[in-house]
Amino acid sequence: MQRILLAKTRRELRRRLAQFGAIAVTVMLGVLLFVASHDAYRNLGASYDRTYARLNFADVTATGGATETVAAAVERAAGVAGVTRRTQADVPVTIGDDKLMGRVVGLPPEGRPAVDRVDVTSGRPLDPEDPGGVLVERHAAKTFGLTPGERFRAFDGEAFRELTVRGVVDSPEYLWPARSRQDVLIDPHSFAVFFAPEPTARALAGGKGPNQTLVALTPAAREAGAVDRIVERLRSAGAVEVERRADQASHATLQQDLKGFSGIAVAFPALFLGAAAVGAYVLITRLVLAERKVIGTLLAAGSRRGHVVRHYLGYGVITGVVGAALGVALGALATSAVTHAYTSALGIPDTVVRNQPATLLLGLAFGAVVGLLAAAAPAIGAARVAPAEAMRGEGARLPRPGPWGWAVARAHWLPVTWRMALRDLTRSRRRTLATMTGTVLALVLVLTSTGMITTMRSMLDLQYDRIQREDATVTVDPRVRDVERTLRGTEGVAAVEPVTTARVVAARGDHAYPSTLSGLRADTAMHRFRTPEGTWRTLPEDGILAGSALAERLRMSVGQTLTVAAPGGGPREVRLAGLLDEPVGTELYGTEETVRAAIGGSTNTYLLRFRDGVGAAERDELRSVVTRLEGVVAYTDERALRDQIDEYLNLFWIFVGVMLVLGGLLAFTVIFVTMTVNVAERTTELATLRASGVRLRRVAGALAAENLTATVLAAPVGLVAGGFAAWGFLRLFDNDLFSLDLTFGWAAPLAAAVAVLVAAALSQVPAVRMVGRMDIARVVRERAQ
Repeated sequence: MQRILLAKTRRELRRRLAQFGAIAVTVMLGVLLFVASHDAYRNLGASYDRTYARLNFADVTATGGATETVAAAVERAAGVAGVTRRTQADVPVTIGDDKLMGRVVGLPPEGRPAVDRVDVTSGRPLDPEDPGGVLVERHAAKTFGLTPGERFRAFDGEAFRELTVRGVVDSPEYLWPARSRQDVLIDPHSFAVFFAPEPTARALAGGKGPNQTLVALTPAAREAGAVDRIVERLRSAGAVEVERRADQASHATLQQDLKGFSGIAVAFPALFLGAAAVGAYVLITRLVLAERKVIGTLLAAGSRRGHVVRHYLGYGVITGVVGAALGVALGALATSAVTHAYTSALGIPDTVVRNQPATLLLGLAFGAVVGLLAAAAPAIGAARVAPAEAMRGEGARLPRPGPWGWAVARAHWLPVTWRMALRDLTRSRRRTLATMTGTVLALVLVLTSTGMITTMRSMLDLQYDRIQREDATVTVDPRVRDVERTLRGTEGVAAVEPVTTARVVAARGDHAYPSTLSGLRADTAMHRFRTPEGTWRTLPEDGILAGSALAERLRMSVGQTLTVAAPGGGPREVRLAGLLDEPVGTELYGTEETVRAAIGGSTNTYLLRFRDGVGAAERDELRSVVTRLEGVVAYTDERALRDQIDEYLNLFWIFVGVMLVLGGLLAFTVIFVTMTVNVAERTTELATLRASGVRLRRVAGALAAENLTATVLAAPVGLVAGGFAAWGFLRLFDNDLFSLDLTFGWAAPLAAAVAVLVAAALSQVPAVRMVGRMDIARVVRERAQ
């Protein structure tokens, strides 16, 4: 009996090779995506960690206070592997025709620092005999075309000093070139990092001593949670701002990207494997229904029910394992390509590529489990068939027409084809449900990818078209007078507004959050303020507005007070007057008067809006004109900032685009399986119609009408389910850096529904061919037996 059933399995697999093959391919895609993305995700984390370990990336960075005292408080603490004091300052820099705010970081003139080392990739290291020789961070060197021997100028508070590029370096602090936690996405021409000998860095910073203390821990201390203890010591020793590695701008940005990648690495393959399971369930269920006589005969002949269960389980397990084995093999090859593509795109110095045996085994297990679960219900149902009932044939099981069937039959105004199609929707509810399920899964797969794309685009449009209304930001030397009037008189500039900005640390109790505080005019036209309810409001006369994530981080609510402290200034208490919903960043805003009262200082920044119709070429010309004005020390183009965000999301677009294509293919596969299985199930009925003289065209029309009607009925359910799935995926990227609200519009769901209908229509082609190739005489003979 086992040999007979094994031969039958081989025969059925060959007879339904297209359907079983489609399911195997679906499993293969799911396992391939899981293996490649999951191992690539682990490899990316390992690549970051190798660079961090090799260059001894700081676990804690303290700014402010007496650095000698701050360093002494932790350098002998248990678990501390190294402590470095250094100078860091943002200073005006001129590189060619570009004026920007650069960052100078002090390094020992000879030797290497204990913490946050740099890796010289071209040129020579620092030399104590060359105080004007500096090292330029890789991203800045690429943006400005700087090579060893090139010269640029930096402002030391009194005059510009000429500096010479000695080399280009990689730094663990700037694997992603972020200025701060709130400026992780910037105009590349507005920011550059260079490393100078410590005496030179101090001179450029105004002649003061070191202002930062860096602490690195041993791996054991890090795992034991020693960071919190070190943070408390640094604060107690007088440090103004203490930043953990987790909050460091570059690291946090990369980890957020990695977090989204890790979620997608599991969730997307799960959708594919779920679709494969449904397809396999439909196929094996229809196979069991079509073989009721065979099953009854086997059981009547003495075959054990366990044999029957294992026989039908075999269809699912074989299909799943074959697909999984192919997916594991291809996924192992794709892992290296995905890892290298990612590290190359981001410029990560170290690339770690490993195929985890556990991931490969898990991929194989997924395929077997998918096949097993899909086949379990129909296999057990087959074993429970009563032999006598099964051998009576299909005639004893013909359902009586219900109210729907009678109503459709009397609707003589409908064409016969449509009456047949509408009647058949309720004759076999399982068949209709299977078709509708395939449609729902297809829409979930397509809308998940589409929703992520449309939401990201909507987020960028909301932030940079409706909230931030400026076209450029200009930083000026406050000692130069009449800069605002000069900017207003520049051709192409339509409006100018002053703004007071400063980096601050917002705190309440034991919770702190580094951010940017901006003081604008009460009637500002350059920035709009959007509430979590989606309405627009103005700046409060008293207090500040802040992004919603700030309230979560500080564990506070509207109306309570928080403390803000700027570098070099004492802490001030301000009232949280309201919350904002901004897609990018979590910043603080107040009127000019409120902000100056809180942090002091004077206006040193202006927001510019260009006249309508200014194109890309004119924007570049305006950058050149404005940066040449006396008193202008830095310029940021908001359009370039948006381009930088697109670059940051490049790999995201590629990944989601691939998912969209694969989702479309999978939609076709799922619908193809359900449609062709439905034809196979109705072989007798369709052959009888053909034998009665009904034309193939009319039979195909009735079949297509039924399937397309089921598809249309399932579309609303699929659109809703797809929306929920897309919302769930977006939660993977939602944090204080990005606030994402699902946005579809009407075009995306309509396009998705049309695409699935087209896929359903195309899947009728093989179904019609099956009807056309049907051996009518053989089917009628079998029916008469």
